[in-house]
Amino acid sequence: MPVHRLGADNATAIARARGAALAVAFTAATAIGYEALRDGLSLPTFLAVLFFYGGSAGVIIAFSLWTARDVGLPGLLVLADESPRARAFRWLVFGCGFTLLLAAGSVALSGGAETPLQPWFWRRIQTPGGAALFSARAALLEETFFRLFLIPFLVSVALRFRPRRYRLRLRDGTAKAITEHPVAGTQLVLVACAIASAMFGLAHPFNPLGAIVLGPLLAISYLWGGWESAVTAHFGANMLLFQFYY
Repeated sequence: MPVHRLGADNATAIARARGAALAVAFTAATAIGYEALRDGLSLPTFLAVLFFYGGSAGVIIAFSLWTARDVGLPGLLVLADESPRARAFRWLVFGCGFTLLLAAGSVALSGGAETPLQPWFWRRIQTPGGAALFSARAALLEETFFRLFLIPFLVSVALRFRPRRYRLRLRDGTAKAITEHPVAGTQLVLVACAIASAMFGLAHPFNPLGAIVLGPLLAISYLWGGWESAVTAHFGANMLLFQFYY
């Protein structure tokens, strides 16, 4: 998996910081818009929601990027030390391509990403705009917590109990010791992905099995395509399923 680190070049660092800030702003704005359009918000309630979502998104994303860099795992795709063309290719494969895999897997497992057992869920996805907003909110918040935050956090915690030198397997098959930023071993990453997928399933009571089984696909999308790819795949799969079933 690609290692994401901030570059030393000032212009590059500034551009990447802007990308992280946009991720925070887009996540918070989508969540706030969803809450506002769902029930309508008074000004005090809107300000409270703005503080909660904006502050939470900022703290979680900033902490997640720091932790991911510390253990050598991906963060945002825009932070990858690759050319724009290489990043675009990863997004197309692990974002757009995994959209189809997730949608097909959901259909095969349970006939949909969610089962509208309750009226509130059905009301929110009846219109294309409502389905898009619901899907965007779910993809942004869930991928931020279950992939961008939880996987690096679990690996970081595990590394504290296993202080040793880890190695990163490079694409050419050789191994290179990483000393400045220890890279987690494959076993630690797999365990972290499994725990994140299990918690992801518990957060989907309408279809826990489907979420648990498909969680690893989203983990792969994040590990190889960054946060942006996981959000794209999650959002696209939800939209396909909502349009097809509902």
